[in-house]
Amino acid sequence: MKERYSVEEVCERYGVTARTLHYYEEIGLLNDVPRTEGGHRYYDERIIVQLEQIIRLKEVLGISLQEVKTIVELEAKLEQIRGAYRQEDKAEEKTKILDRGEQELQRFIDQIDSRLDKLQQLRQGFQQRLDRVKKLKETGAPQGS
Repeated sequence: MKERYSVEEVCERYGVTARTLHYYEEIGLLNDVPRTEGGHRYYDERIIVQLEQIIRLKEVLGISLQEVKTIVELEAKLEQIRGAYRQEDKAEEKTKILDRGEQELQRFIDQIDSRLDKLQQLRQGFQQRLDRVKKLKETGAPQGS
């Protein structure tokens, strides 16, 4: 695998525009994009992994860029917590670090649950409408206008 990819290579490989890549960088989804001595962006393996995560979250889950950013930020926090945990020797401090990780994860799970509840309510509304349409078909809805 290459060490560096140009903007054009990344655009072609992932089906995004250069403007999209720049925008992701502007809003903090792609962090610390390296530059050549001439100031041109290039994409290394670390940035490619970030981009793949963004694309996967957007396309597979259908979530907004703000929600993608929230997930990316959570992952960064969790990585910091992991690093702090690994470097700490005292059991009491390790417990405090784990408590922070638990709080972050629970907060995010609560957000997911809230969104799932809203989606379930939306689904129920559409299901009720579908049921009414089916019932109208069964009872012989009036013809014409």
